Amino acid sequence: MGRKTRLPRLRFAIRHPLRTLRRNQGKAIDRTGFGLGQFAGIGIFVVVVLGWLTFQYLSHYP
Repeated sequence: MGRKTRLPRLRFAIRHPLRTLRRNQGKAIDRTGFGLGQFAGIGIFVVVVLGWLTFQYLSHYP
């Protein structure tokens, strides 16, 4: 119980965050066909649409 367990994957992830993110991104795309790029695209689209709707709403009330 008192023995420390080593976490090599966690240590590697801390030392190499970009490599870990790229590897996990590849795994996610392989499994689901969906990755960070798609999530970013959807997020940008939502922000643009909400901004446009807000602009349209506020332009009718001077």
